[in-house]
Amino acid sequence: MDVENSDFLQFVITAENSSNSARLQMLHLFLFVCFVLIRQPSKAQFDVNGCLDKHFTKRDNIEWLLTGYKRIYDFHKQEKLASVGAGSGVREIIYSMMDDSISFYLQDINPVCLQPEDLALTIRQVYQIAGRVSTATFIPIRGKEKETRLPERFFDKIIIENSLHEFTYPNEMLTSIRGNLKKEGYLFIWELIARRPGQKHKGCRKPLFTEESLLKLLDENGFSLTEKTVVDPHYQADRVYKFALKY
Repeated sequence: MDVENSDFLQFVITAENSSNSARLQMLHLFLFVCFVLIRQPSKAQFDVNGCLDKHFTKRDNIEWLLTGYKRIYDFHKQEKLASVGAGSGVREIIYSMMDDSISFYLQDINPVCLQPEDLALTIRQVYQIAGRVSTATFIPIRGKEKETRLPERFFDKIIIENSLHEFTYPNEMLTSIRGNLKKEGYLFIWELIARRPGQKHKGCRKPLFTEESLLKLLDENGFSLTEKTVVDPHYQADRVYKFALKY
């Protein structure tokens, strides 16, 4: 009897463990299905926004950009800010998290992603991913190939990110930008610098600047270099140049 009882007890424990295991598996499956059902609409929402770079659908990437460029741009709410060649405006939306109530003029000659509904969706999604609430203001401006169409003598800081090498008329645009800046204003240019003359951008296939040609262009158009920053020490060609007006 003792042996039989022992065998029976052993069977009950095994059966109970099997039953628990099955229940756990069912619970895990249920939780997984719930997770997918909850998460999938959010992912689909991001997928339909062609203006939001998938790189910035991850909070870590947003925080890296914000932290890395805050030490360079150091934007504040009392400053008048503009981005020339803003494209989708995603990076500028992230930069607006540097302070409360920042106002940003977003200029582009082809502002497809800066239409009110598209821009509002991108702002909402980027801030949602970052876990923040937006207090920023964005003013889209359609520019021209030879002029920004931004207010004159108005801006404390203007940025051009990965766009100057695409300008058809860089001299005319820099003249226009010079007129948009306050006397003590600054122009920041972020460009991928060519390692050799004639090197082309992998995306647009247009020639990149060497550092020498970039500085020469800015000097000829009335700008003086005040600072150069390598954004990522592991990628020396990725640089931001800060220029003041020459008088």
